[in-house]
Amino acid sequence: MKLRVVYKVELDDRLVEAVYKALTPEMSILPETCRGEVNISQRTLILIFECSSLSKVRALNNNLISLLALLLRIVGELENVGNSA
Repeated sequence: MKLRVVYKVELDDRLVEAVYKALTPEMSILPETCRGEVNISQRTLILIFECSSLSKVRALNNNLISLLALLLRIVGELENVGNSA
């Protein structure tokens, strides 16, 4: 049995490409019994991954969501710095 998780995140045009490039390497180093992909459809980032065990899905979910949140926080901070200059 495979457990699958799909996230769709709508971002602005310049941000979706940057987040895609940051997440792509992560999808190539997944645990042995997992597979995943990241795609872009217009302004939507689509993150799909699946594993054969719940514990691996949970760990991967936490890792990828934390990374995505960090990337979005960094972009937000950079925009704040740019706007205050």
